[in-house]
Amino acid sequence: MSVKERFDPVEGRRESMANILASWDLEGARPDAEGMQIVRDYVDGKTDLDGALEAVGRRFEQFRDKEV
Repeated sequence: MSVKERFDPVEGRRESMANILASWDLEGARPDAEGMQIVRDYVDGKTDLDGALEAVGRRFEQFRDKEV
């Protein structure tokens, strides 16, 4: 972890989300525009991790319901 990441929470969240998105991309999972907005809101500090996870859970439910 760089010095900047230790003192800049936005940079730390950005770095974490970049790593997660890269991992998803390797698996062929790409978020849609609404999913990316959830990520941006978390990185910008507009929502906390719990809020972001809840939003992602709701998105998953929407996609699952469409499959049924």
